[in-house]
Amino acid sequence: MFVDGLTENNRQKLLDAPKSDLHNHSTKGCRLAWLETKIDRKLPRPPRVFDGLMGMQEWFTGSIKPYCSGSEGIILRWEGAFAEAKRNNIKRLSMNFGAAEIELVGGMDTFREIIESCRRMYCHDTVFEPELTYVSACDINAEAEKIEQYLSSGYFRSIDVCGGEDIRPFEDFLPLYRKASQYGLIKRIHVGESGSAEDVRRAVDILELDEIHHGIHAASSDEVMRFLADNRIQLNVCPSSNVMLGYAPGFRDHPIKILYENGVKVTINTDDLLIFDSSIENEYLLLYNAGTLTAGQLDDIRLTGLATK
Repeated sequence: MFVDGLTENNRQKLLDAPKSDLHNHSTKGCRLAWLETKIDRKLPRPPRVFDGLMGMQEWFTGSIKPYCSGSEGIILRWEGAFAEAKRNNIKRLSMNFGAAEIELVGGMDTFREIIESCRRMYCHDTVFEPELTYVSACDINAEAEKIEQYLSSGYFRSIDVCGGEDIRPFEDFLPLYRKASQYGLIKRIHVGESGSAEDVRRAVDILELDEIHHGIHAASSDEVMRFLADNRIQLNVCPSSNVMLGYAPGFRDHPIKILYENGVKVTINTDDLLIFDSSIENEYLLLYNAGTLTAGQLDDIRLTGLATK
């Protein structure tokens, strides 16, 4: 069904096929169209290209967030992310949540109740893997002292750091990642979208990572690609994000092709659907229509994403 959906340009078949989304920022995981119906307001569409990460954040803060802010806005956007997972038949979902968001809605117990209510409503049969995420500019010492209350709940399955790759050295994050190791979490970090192939290699070595969010610039180094392939380090790639932020030249020449053909495990994901306005079935279709990868290759990537740890 999935291959037919690509070759026939049949979006309904693509929607119906089981898929994963493993790089999903929860508060930006819903569709613009869904949010518009909930707030009864037409929202602006994103530009074709943002002025990097800073430009993306400024657009979201000025164009979208004012109409769905505070704890109520966050909860609404969380609901929308689960509604989209249902619409797109997402059978494995890794959605990230920041510590500040957890506290904003009332702490860990209340947060868990809210998220589980959304999951039961929309995705009761989806493999759900909540991810605890930190921004790279956070107060690491303060967060390391508080992380136990989140990890000891047993709710989270992975850890991530996002919000800019050049903020501080990877070594600074070790207190968080050592705690994650103690609890058996999958260890990920945002790296290699704006940064280099060597950054990807160093991040894996220093933080003992299992996966990378983005990592597309590893494609510039045969040595780093061999390292990733040999160590089965998976890259959770977000094509529209990469293109619209100016970190990939386009869909036809997207680095995912080189990575896949060099044996690197890759998955295809949405990143920030509310910002990039491209849902998961559309990400596959964009790559297929651009001639980046064949329908068979894209189906292989889809199956990689569905394989649970």
